Amino acid sequence: MTVVEAPAGGTDRSRRKRRLLFVLKLVFSLSILAVIILTKAPLAEIGRVLSGVRLPWILIAFALNAVGLLASAYRWQILARVQGDEIPLAFLAKSYLVGLFFSHFLPSSFGGDIVRIWDGSRYSRSLLKSSAIVAVERGTGLAVLFFFALVASLFRVEMARDIPFIWVSLALGAGGLALVAFFLLPVSGRWLSRLPARGWLGRIREKTLEFRSFVLQYARRPGPFMLATFWAFVLQVNVVIYYYLIGLAFGLPIPFLDYFIIIPIVLLVQIVPVTINGLGLREGAYIALFAAYGTTAGTAVSFSIVDVALRLVVGIIGGLVYMARK
Repeated sequence: MTVVEAPAGGTDRSRRKRRLLFVLKLVFSLSILAVIILTKAPLAEIGRVLSGVRLPWILIAFALNAVGLLASAYRWQILARVQGDEIPLAFLAKSYLVGLFFSHFLPSSFGGDIVRIWDGSRYSRSLLKSSAIVAVERGTGLAVLFFFALVASLFRVEMARDIPFIWVSLALGAGGLALVAFFLLPVSGRWLSRLPARGWLGRIREKTLEFRSFVLQYARRPGPFMLATFWAFVLQVNVVIYYYLIGLAFGLPIPFLDYFIIIPIVLLVQIVPVTINGLGLREGAYIALFAAYGTTAGTAVSFSIVDVALRLVVGIIGGLVYMARK
């Protein structure tokens, strides 16, 4: 079999494009932050707000990361078993921590998923199968968050009516779920099967159909899939409580139920791939949503800073795990 290597120039062009994209995202992120600081949230106000944070609530919120880690690892283990992979829970927990390190310290929030796909493939012997497991694991988590936001919005229609940003975010989430559902319908399988079987298009067709077949395994095993979804529910409730505790540390006048609307929307916004890990967009979303409660922009940005700081600490722990296992 002859191996054809890509021209060096093509590789160099790809690297230049990635560097350019990173620079553009960084400039966009910093520009948003600069506008926020110069027009809405002066550094002096942010410093004053942060100085008044109640530390006990922050420590309790940080401790919930351990609950989230165990729930995430166990859910991953359940989904892997459906594909015939038996992966130790401790290995998955460590891989999650390492993934968090790469997610927080790389330009993309999906960097950790790449690490987890690679780790999972050590047991599945297939990057495609491991990709399907991680995709279903992340997808069910996002679906549960969307469900939280939708149901909570129905109970707080007056709030959603006053903040159009909520309905726009819910519409985008519904559109994303509809695309996933369409991809899994039989008609999509038939369309993909009609694509040419040769050349680069044929290779894409083959890999896509194989990936789709791995995902559809969960439709044939509804019991384990529902159990994994239950743990996704537990995990996301834990996430909402984490943010609620940070809110208590700031003394925010936001009811607990409203966090089930606010947090899914912010998490959705920050995965939009136009900034560095949601930097800037996340802070802007908090400002827009917290304003409905009379909360200042400085407090909203300070809330985001504490959240990012806690996640960076977890990421550093993941980095230490990564170095220990090298």
